[in-house]
Amino acid sequence: MHKNTIALLGVVVCLCLTSACNSVASFIVEDTVQSAMQSTMTNGQSQSKTKRDKANEKEAEQLKKEGKCPICKGMGRTPDGLYTCETCKGTGKYNEKEQ
Repeated sequence: MHKNTIALLGVVVCLCLTSACNSVASFIVEDTVQSAMQSTMTNGQSQSKTKRDKANEKEAEQLKKEGKCPICKGMGRTPDGLYTCETCKGTGKYNEKEQ
């Protein structure tokens, strides 16, 4: 009976160690995967932000060529219509001297 108890205790210890090793390995793998995913998402966000910035700059240049204020896009007011554009003073026209 005593030998069976020791053997059983040995099996339990081995299982616990194996499960602990699996937990540690799982933690390391999950942490590595999460870090990789986060860095990929951050890089993707910065690239899309750069594309947006370039698109906004291109749109502003186009509006300037058309003689429209790039801030209010030629409307002379804020999008909700409540306030006058401070840049063009409500004219909606692009004035290189004032900007």
